[in-house]
Amino acid sequence: MEIVRTVKDPVRVKVPVGACRFFGSVTAVANEAEAREFIEAVSAEFSDATHNAWGYKLGSGEGAEIRYSDDREPSGTAGPPIMQAIEGADVTNCVVVVTRYFGGVKLGVGGLIRAYRQAAAEALAEAGVTETEVRYGVRVTGLDYSALGTVLHELESQRAEIENVDYGVDVTIRARIFKEGFSSLAAKVRDLTRGQGGVEYEP
Repeated sequence: MEIVRTVKDPVRVKVPVGACRFFGSVTAVANEAEAREFIEAVSAEFSDATHNAWGYKLGSGEGAEIRYSDDREPSGTAGPPIMQAIEGADVTNCVVVVTRYFGGVKLGVGGLIRAYRQAAAEALAEAGVTETEVRYGVRVTGLDYSALGTVLHELESQRAEIENVDYGVDVTIRARIFKEGFSSLAAKVRDLTRGQGGVEYEP
């Protein structure tokens, strides 16, 4: 079973730095679409802010997906410090947005780096950590209707999350499963469909 550490609760913290105000907003996400949705929501909420810099991490190891933005701050002064805080908290599948309201006094490059890292780190600390089992998105294709019940039962036995069943000429199922169940599911689909059906990972 693959286990990842992610943030426990969605939180927001306020961090005054000199005359500037920083807000760190954090939440757990399952994919890039959820991360982008959170970034857009926070940016819209704080549309009058000077900057809404962000960073997120999905997955782990060499396959981890890492994205960040300085949002018009000097290069490297906002996004990378946010990512340093995420890495320092040893979490993944999460997104952090740090909002800055300019207070009339420039912080300098070093001051910006410290402020963004501090706001992100405080938000992550407040959110706490939880460990979750990782599910991966798959698409089961080429099923005839006589095989549907058996495949759904197999998915249920694996504690999969069924996301969508498309009842076309052939049936297509989209689900999220644990990685160790992929081989047995693929084998069962091949047997039931005489090699016509298949299972593939989806982003």
